[in-house]
Amino acid sequence: MKDLFRTLLSIRQKRRSPPVGPLPPVGATIIRGQVRMAITQPVPRELWDWLVLSGWRNLPVKKDRRQGLTVPEGALQELIDADPQERNRAHTRILEQARALPPN
Repeated sequence: MKDLFRTLLSIRQKRRSPPVGPLPPVGATIIRGQVRMAITQPVPRELWDWLVLSGWRNLPVKKDRRQGLTVPEGALQELIDADPQERNRAHTRILEQARALPPN
C-alpha cells in the first residue's frame, strides 16, 4: 500500500550507491548499477581503488534477488592484466559485453 502511494504521488527517492567496502574476498560479488562481477581471484589494492572510483561496490546483501547483467567470465582477469593506461578501454569493452549478454 505504501508503495502504491509513493508511486501515485511521485515521491520516490533514487537509491544512493552503497558505501565503499573493504577489499572483496575471492568468491564475493561486486556491482556497478545493474552489472555484476564475480571475484574469482584476489584483487590487488590498486585495482580495487580504481574499481571503486569507477563505481563498483561490494554487493550489500548475500542473496540479492534483483535481475541484472553479469560480465563475461575472465573479465576480472582482463582488468588485472590490463595496463593502467588501457584499463578504461578494457572496462568499457567489458561493460559493453555484459549488455550484449542476456540478463540473468
